[in-house]
Amino acid sequence: MSEVAGTLQAVLGRKKPVEAVTARDFQQPRRMSAKRLAAFHLTLKNLLPALERKLAETTGLHFALALGVLAEADADALLARAAETPCALRFRCQKAPAWCFWEPAAAAGTVEAILGAKSAVGVARKLSPTETRIAAQLLTEIVRAVAGGLALAVSDFAFVQVKTELGSWREAGGEADSYRFEVPLEVRLGEQASTLRIYLPGIASEEAEAGALAPETLPAHLELVEVELSACLQGCEISLDQLLALEAGDVIPLEARLGDPTTLSIEGLTLAQARLGRHRGRLAVRIERLDVQPGALA
Repeated sequence: MSEVAGTLQAVLGRKKPVEAVTARDFQQPRRMSAKRLAAFHLTLKNLLPALERKLAETTGLHFALALGVLAEADADALLARAAETPCALRFRCQKAPAWCFWEPAAAAGTVEAILGAKSAVGVARKLSPTETRIAAQLLTEIVRAVAGGLALAVSDFAFVQVKTELGSWREAGGEADSYRFEVPLEVRLGEQASTLRIYLPGIASEEAEAGALAPETLPAHLELVEVELSACLQGCEISLDQLLALEAGDVIPLEARLGDPTTLSIEGLTLAQARLGRHRGRLAVRIERLDVQPGALA
């Protein structure tokens, strides 16, 4: 060993070089700790049984869902690698562009099965208008459930089969962020298995959440102040003529069922994630996770 090399080893305080260094792609965003990812994984995994039941009611078929490994992604990178003829749901999440990508062949096979095909074998192709509506409804149900579990607001759904119609994360304006939280969902229908990937903005950083923690004690002058606690249930769709014909005493059936996830909020501020149920003969919710997120007001 040369004198220079020996000096370096002495300064570094070791006799042997490091055996291996973990590769790190610095173009891949990494904002979450393993602990936080594990918490999100548990939350999303717990809502899958209710989502499976919802899809069975909607389609008449049994879907088996499994959550993959949660990750983080850059919107530019994920849009660049999208197929020229994608099968995707474009939507808004916390007012920013978001996407759900599904394997085109799996989407075609699933839609064929929903339409009653005996032995549907999916082949990557553009879906017909009828098939598009079915695929969009299916993906919308899934996205709503996943976003709801993370206390994120979603809207403006559009099914996309042309890459140029996917849009850009920059559509959110000058303060737009290319960061997306990736939720991979494994979908099995009979012998068919596929993965759809949901990319969500609006996940607050751990530093921001830590800075928004409530004080340990409540000031005395606020102890008796009353606030309104609201539970957001699954809505329903009615035609405009039905809406105008509503009268006192009419009953509007909701799609919410016992066991469905719901969000608790106080004056628009998300407080907790819960599930709908009964307690002593009355409708009630069971709190599963406290989750105060000031960003939900945006």
